[in-house]
Amino acid sequence: LISSGINAEYGGQKHDTFVSIKYINNILTVHSDVRGKSKWTKCFEVKNVVLPVGYHLGLSASTGDLADNHDVKMLKLYEVDLVPGQTFNVDEALKLVPSADGEPDRPHVHPKKKEKGSSSVLWTIFYIFITIVIVLSAIGIGIVVWQKKQEDRRRKRFF
Repeated sequence: LISSGINAEYGGQKHDTFVSIKYINNILTVHSDVRGKSKWTKCFEVKNVVLPVGYHLGLSASTGDLADNHDVKMLKLYEVDLVPGQTFNVDEALKLVPSADGEPDRPHVHPKKKEKGSSSVLWTIFYIFITIVIVLSAIGIGIVVWQKKQEDRRRKRFF
């Protein structure tokens, strides 16, 4: 939705780093605090952003290094109260199409269900075959151990 992004050094800090995302009155604003000084730096602001209700919030991070990781330690969500006299119609909000000024309209594409191809069928057969081999091997080993114990019991009897 937004072509600009946050370009800040979050990794390798000795303190917690923060990002503030606000969506109020169709304005999306993102601030960051990477120095741990409680001083917020504006990353970007986009006006006339339309976000419908009924969607989910997701977080992701990309580093470029395979060994680096990012942990989200806390996520706070707040609901902004309506101004007295302001109304909110849920039915209309559910019909909204996501958009933002300056961004091209893009059709919403629902994720396609993954079709089972011949390779996934082959992998399934392979896993079933390996599972059967492991189970039969365990049964065979169990029988051999049981027979060995039976032989040892017969030899140790003194009459």
